[in-house]
Amino acid sequence: MDSLGEDLVLLSVRPDKGTVATAERISFGLMGSELVRLAATGRIDIQRGRILVLSQVPTGDAELDAALGSLIRARRPARPTQWVGRPRRGILEAYLNRLVAAGAIRPERRVFGTRYFIADPARAAHARARLDAIALSTGMVDIAQAAFAGLAHAIALDYLLYRGRAGRPVRKRLTEMAQGQWTATAVTQAAANAASSAMQATGAASHAATQAATHAATHAATHAASAAAAQAAMQAATHAATQAATHAATQAATHAATHAAVHAAHHQAAMHHQGGAGGHL
Repeated sequence: MDSLGEDLVLLSVRPDKGTVATAERISFGLMGSELVRLAATGRIDIQRGRILVLSQVPTGDAELDAALGSLIRARRPARPTQWVGRPRRGILEAYLNRLVAAGAIRPERRVFGTRYFIADPARAAHARARLDAIALSTGMVDIAQAAFAGLAHAIALDYLLYRGRAGRPVRKRLTEMAQGQWTATAVTQAAANAASSAMQATGAASHAATQAATHAATHAATHAASAAAAQAAMQAATHAATQAATHAATQAATHAATHAAVHAAHHQAAMHHQGGAGGHL
């Protein structure tokens, strides 16, 4: 989960060209990844369609803390679609710099900008293998897997990595994961397991309290139940954030791509018109 954003960028780098293939969409995916990670660390929750800050304690991660800070400073709790759809300035460059610092990619300064090439093939291969394992799996997936798959789909990384007719079933499964079709049961089961663990721990500790009549056993029972409840709540919050982030990133990325296509078409038409007018002079 911690490397979610970096993995999305790393898999988007074209090894031969040194460009980011998902450049038009990746910023939305990165915002979505931060929303999921903030939920996984207990900093936020999604309630009534808005992002609620639960804790203002810094995470120690520069980008994650920048995301948390923007949510704290908001006049009112933001909607995921609004927040994810307005990436902060320089977010892609920040993640590229993280990968450079980690030795995963190396920059090459060129006349028309900087290109980035894979410097750590093993790390890139590991990220691809994790996504492949999710994409080619069957049955339910956990929340971390759903986040990776859903955001990969949102930024059209699936069309880059799983091309053509052969990749169609894989893209379909990733689309379904983005829609939450393969996680609801897993989240319910995780919550049930947490509740069951809490009951078992509470029962065992309460029995010890009866036998020994010690305060420590009673405290252990209360602590076990609270910890299990907190874990179940965090699972639910992360699931909600994953669904909200994936939906928001998909919506924002699709809108951006459509806008870019329309702009390109208008530009092409204008150039054609100018060429035609020039030919009549």
